[in-house]
Amino acid sequence: MAFFHGVKYSEVPTSLIPPVRVNASLPFVVGPAPIHRLSPELQEKVKPGGMSLIFSNAEATEVFGIEASKDDKQKWGLSGFVYNKFTLFNQSPTIMVNIFDPETHKTQVTGEVTSWVDLQCSLANTDIIGELSLIRNSIPYQEDVDFTFNRITGLVTAIPGSTLATAISTSQVITATYTFADTSKITATDYIGGYDIVTGKSTGLELINSAFPKFRMMPGIIRCTTPDPVVSMIAVAKSKNINSVFNAVVFADLSDTEVTQYTDVPAYKNDNNLVDPNLYLCWPRVKLGEDSLSMADQASCIMSRVDANNNDIPFASPSNKNLQCQSAIVGNSELWLDLAKANYLNSNGITTALNFTNGWVLWGNRTGTYPGTTDPKDVFISNRRMMVWYGNQLVLKWFQKVDFPINRRLIQTILNSEGIFINSLQSQGAITGGRIEFNDTENPLTDLMDGKITFHVFLGLVAPAEEINFMLEFDPSYLETLFS
Repeated sequence: MAFFHGVKYSEVPTSLIPPVRVNASLPFVVGPAPIHRLSPELQEKVKPGGMSLIFSNAEATEVFGIEASKDDKQKWGLSGFVYNKFTLFNQSPTIMVNIFDPETHKTQVTGEVTSWVDLQCSLANTDIIGELSLIRNSIPYQEDVDFTFNRITGLVTAIPGSTLATAISTSQVITATYTFADTSKITATDYIGGYDIVTGKSTGLELINSAFPKFRMMPGIIRCTTPDPVVSMIAVAKSKNINSVFNAVVFADLSDTEVTQYTDVPAYKNDNNLVDPNLYLCWPRVKLGEDSLSMADQASCIMSRVDANNNDIPFASPSNKNLQCQSAIVGNSELWLDLAKANYLNSNGITTALNFTNGWVLWGNRTGTYPGTTDPKDVFISNRRMMVWYGNQLVLKWFQKVDFPINRRLIQTILNSEGIFINSLQSQGAITGGRIEFNDTENPLTDLMDGKITFHVFLGLVAPAEEINFMLEFDPSYLETLFS
């Protein structure tokens, strides 16, 4: 040490580490968006392989071309999610991944015979890409000279006094040729995605591993806007060991077209092997006005609202919280389940919609693993999310201590900090109790010599009050009050 004459000071690391804020209900959503409405430059940014953090309807329109209130919510899955997230539930933000490619998912229509009423006609398809050609006997009509048309709705309007209007008035045959955005060409492979060695880009669900490095935010919920069971299974696989250390849960719909009777839903679930504790299944869809909406979308939004009301700690269930709907629907038909039928679905690990004492509510606490598994940490969605959330915050909080010397100071810092955090969770009612231990039996000398240390955390999870019983008994002794 060099000679020093005087006074000086130095700093040592704080012996307590504060908790890291983890947004357990941040959704990572994969689906199609109408990006063909954007300029070519903007399309390139959100073609398959792009990912954006969105906070509002305005941003969704600017980045993805979404007009949530007007779009077909089933055709454009991201539009449906945006409508639920920002309009109906007023929640934000969300990480969105588009899988629609205007150059691939399109269909050309040639020579479609039009039918006109009051100088207007509706094309057989919506979401037109590029130009519309109207022809009569090889004579073409010009847009903005003879007609105008809405590319989103496919509604064509003849301009009064134009040559087209004259032809319509004399019942001439007019044909239309155009190309439209065809989301029916989107497959499970588009949702699943992968890594393209040529472009160096990841697409679809594969982008989940890029979410935290890019946005410094770890998604807690994965949503794919399709009821395809193959996509749901892959989403569950992707929900585990994200970036090798994180986990999430998957909110998924079960198809209301492939299975239309509530009694057939459990068999459909089991036949498609949708039986994982990280999977929260919803059936059927719900309806608000003329819009058919995903129940899983709404469930994830309810979950976000419940978390926000609990200091962003995911210990409460979304069940028995109000949906934003006027009915449940199977296909185009309304479905009214009574309590017994809804409970039948719940008993098979399926969440549904119930209209009972408080309007339409989400109804179901159990994950997809139930009833095949009965471990409380796995069967209740609130417990499963709590375990995932606590584990994720452990990774984020203590990553800063990786490669520090294994000494008593490090061990005590972790024990003290986590002990205080566990006590704070208990005081908020998020857990019934807990503790953290550093045991010699779980830390053999060979592990310590190899740079490995293990802590054992015990958590008393809070189950939802799924069944409340009252016992009524007639007590004759109170008849004595007649003589007092």
